[in-house]
Amino acid sequence: MLHSITSASRVVYSIVLGLLAAAGAMSGSAGAAEPPAGKTPGSPAVEAAPTESVATKRPIDQKEKFGFGRFVSFKDGTLTLENNAGDLIVWNKIPESAKALKYDPEINDYKEIKGTAAALKEVKPGRYMMVGEKMAFVRIGARVEQVRGTFVSFKNERLLTLGKDLPESFTKRYGNNLHYSKFRDDVPVYESVDGGEYKLIGTANKVLGSVNEGTLVIVHGEGDDNITLIQIGEPTKK
Repeated sequence: MLHSITSASRVVYSIVLGLLAAAGAMSGSAGAAEPPAGKTPGSPAVEAAPTESVATKRPIDQKEKFGFGRFVSFKDGTLTLENNAGDLIVWNKIPESAKALKYDPEINDYKEIKGTAAALKEVKPGRYMMVGEKMAFVRIGARVEQVRGTFVSFKNERLLTLGKDLPESFTKRYGNNLHYSKFRDDVPVYESVDGGEYKLIGTANKVLGSVNEGTLVIVHGEGDDNITLIQIGEPTKK
């Protein structure tokens, strides 16, 4: 069964505010465990990939600054990620002293992995990652979450929904209007018609403008403002 957002403050800020591009910098240590993430039967398994060849993009040197994005490559000590704006960001000479922290869904927390370079060489393209200030740590993966709401509008390539089952602490401060940042061009959209199974209907920026007001919309994200897929409607439970 699809699950709603919990009332834990870390979930509120990492998922809701993160999706609204308001998440702040995170600490360099492995954070405290969050409530276990629920299972999502029927959700399509999608690992988004950059749509533009990385060879056509000019990398931005992050030096020792904090940053996050989706993994592109790790070669000769240089880590390259693609951020939410589609830019390539790089950290040169990642030190072996940097803590490699990999998200483990079984414990809903990060585990430190010995051998930073070896760990980075095993990361698959498209995986969400974060690099801490002064390259103190590298986080691999993040909690996968979803935000449910009803469709209001899609104008200027920005989605507006009325959030469902939001924590009271959040709605008292921000209300239940959820304004999303512009989606990447490759974010897939799946639709359930008349309670049927989800089927791919296109990408967010091309199809959301035709959604009817009041329709259920489920936005999936992994990490800060990193939308991975959107579902319209919901299959009938059997």
